[in-house]
Amino acid sequence: MMYTFSELISKGIQIFIINLVLSGDNVGVIALAIKDLPQKKAKLANIVGVCVAFFLRIFFVGIIGYLYTLEWLHINIIGAILLLYITFNMLQEQHEGLKGKSRQTGGFFKAIVSITVADISMSLDNVLAIVAIAMTDTGQITGQQMGLVVFGLMVCMPIIFWGSEFIADMMGRFPIIIYLCAALLVYTAVKMIFDDKLISAVISSINPALGLIFSILCALAVLVYGLENI
Repeated sequence: MMYTFSELISKGIQIFIINLVLSGDNVGVIALAIKDLPQKKAKLANIVGVCVAFFLRIFFVGIIGYLYTLEWLHINIIGAILLLYITFNMLQEQHEGLKGKSRQTGGFFKAIVSITVADISMSLDNVLAIVAIAMTDTGQITGQQMGLVVFGLMVCMPIIFWGSEFIADMMGRFPIIIYLCAALLVYTAVKMIFDDKLISAVISSINPALGLIFSILCALAVLVYGLENI
């Protein structure tokens, strides 16, 4: 199936908007990872983080259909655990207030690893929505639809880059933003767990809203922790 020009524009806008909305957690994790780095290293880590997020999305678009046929893999749970681990480590370092030149040098590579691992888990969530839009009409990813996906992702890259730098700068002035970003990441991770097919089936039989409620409560707990430690 070939799209008309107006259909291409419509699909492209849909993919751009959903990717922009879902990139909030990526901006948060990049900002958390680079906030204590020197300016030049922070900018480099930011560029690497944005590029990694972009290429991971392209990669997952290509394989996501196959991976989600492997129900035993429980990708959402694996990604959520990785994301919670990264967030916990970042909060721990923030709480301990680790400083120093030698620490910052090692911190650059640790920031890259943290951004990459977190991007892997969060990209799964983002790609699901992007693929759902792209496959609406044909049930598969065609060359034309892949072009739309790449276009939507490329347009969002500068927004993620500048957004991460801006938030990292604001974190230095207002520490509460660190915990707001951490709360967003925790919310994303917990929601990913409840979105797992097995867990979702069990929770739905009890109360469909339970996953959302618990995700919000976990995010609020992080905010309360942050307010107590500022």
